[in-house]
Amino acid sequence: MSFDHLDAGTPEDAWRQAGVLDLPLVSADIVAGKGTVLILAAHPDDEALGAAAVVASARDRETDVSVLLFTAGEKSHPHSSTHSTKQLGRIRLQEFDSALSLLNPAATSRCLEFPDTELPVHSEQVLNEVLAEIAASRRPVTIVAPFHNDGHGDHDTLGSAALEAGRRSGSLVLEYPIWYWHWATTDDARWRQWTFLPDPAGLDRHEVCEHYRSQTQPLSDHPGDEPVLDAGHLDHHQRGGDILAVTDFRVASASGDADGVDRSTETAPNDARTAAAVFDAVHADRDDPWSVTDSAYERAKRDMLLGHLPQDHYSHVLELGCSIGVLSRKLAEHARWVTAVDASRKALDRAGQQVPEGSGIRFVHGTIPFEWPAGSFDCVVLSETGFYLSRHQLHRTLQRIDACTAPRFTLVLCHLRGEIEDWPLDADEVHDSCLSFWPHRRIEFHHDARYRLDIVTVTKTSEPDESIGDW
Repeated sequence: MSFDHLDAGTPEDAWRQAGVLDLPLVSADIVAGKGTVLILAAHPDDEALGAAAVVASARDRETDVSVLLFTAGEKSHPHSSTHSTKQLGRIRLQEFDSALSLLNPAATSRCLEFPDTELPVHSEQVLNEVLAEIAASRRPVTIVAPFHNDGHGDHDTLGSAALEAGRRSGSLVLEYPIWYWHWATTDDARWRQWTFLPDPAGLDRHEVCEHYRSQTQPLSDHPGDEPVLDAGHLDHHQRGGDILAVTDFRVASASGDADGVDRSTETAPNDARTAAAVFDAVHADRDDPWSVTDSAYERAKRDMLLGHLPQDHYSHVLELGCSIGVLSRKLAEHARWVTAVDASRKALDRAGQQVPEGSGIRFVHGTIPFEWPAGSFDCVVLSETGFYLSRHQLHRTLQRIDACTAPRFTLVLCHLRGEIEDWPLDADEVHDSCLSFWPHRRIEFHHDARYRLDIVTVTKTSEPDESIGDW
């Protein structure tokens, strides 16, 4: 996502008319009582703009509040001729301390002094810092972080780290959007799945923002010293509460253990965490372990899938679980680009050997949902892969698909029927979970025999688009 804070952006009136104040309410009980609320902030003022209600609500809940500030925000005015980055960092840290004392005098904070705007290149270290803080905190822990698709690299990195740390530790994760309200439009469906936490009594957001004068007022009359946050942007954060995307990993550790293990399917010995080792071993023994190249069954299934795509051509197809790339090469006949992902390096080595020059196929090694390829996609294919995920891993995969796809995209689901021994899910569980994730979708094709095939057009809007048929 590329945007300029000086752009007009989406006005707050548009968000309110679309119903942003009508989102489902949550109470302060959502945060961990007698545990720890861990606030992650990329820059001074993130916590005040996006999580003020969370921080202030924790005052009366016997809850520890700890803020990890990752940068001093020293590059907020990169073209200033009057203030150096060192001066800006010092000013912004002073503002941060003052604002946090107003929000919650009992809160503790620590600045980790990563370079401003450079968190993406330190993503592994960022995650390790979050995990270490969780390990040292009183349980249970609620992780509060910027939205992982907020459009600012530092925010996105912290949001992704929060989700991964939440998965590992079995914690509740609350993501707060900041720049999203500026660049997104009301047609983007994601915000309609979020919740609203009202401000506690006595919280004055205008007063809190007054502590961040370096961001809300000009530094001087010189060019480059204009405010980063103008009145229009501040309006998004004067709604009387926090808007939060909630991801609850606590179910995965409901047994009471806090080791971060996903126990959503206790009886299955494998899930996404073991996929790389399992499938590397499978492909080490045979070049084509499932005979996808020569099997009459596999060819017929592939022809059925390709023959019922609702479009002749796509811009960019994402294939999740490509194995040796046989379907990838066929998908390339229907797309300008294909990004094909698999957890097995051995399978990808074989796939790469079969790719013709200029095919437009990019093979990416990664284990979904923990690793995800870059790109924006108008078709996603999940074939013979979903049942290798736990329920929580599948849900996270769907969230990632939603975040990287066009407002309208094709979703292709194809899985063998019957029980898949030693793996968490079956075809029906995978397909039904995927179809229920997007309420506005049309089934383009459905086949249910030895395998189940669902080809769906998903429209990510609040209302069905009648132009593409019945829903």
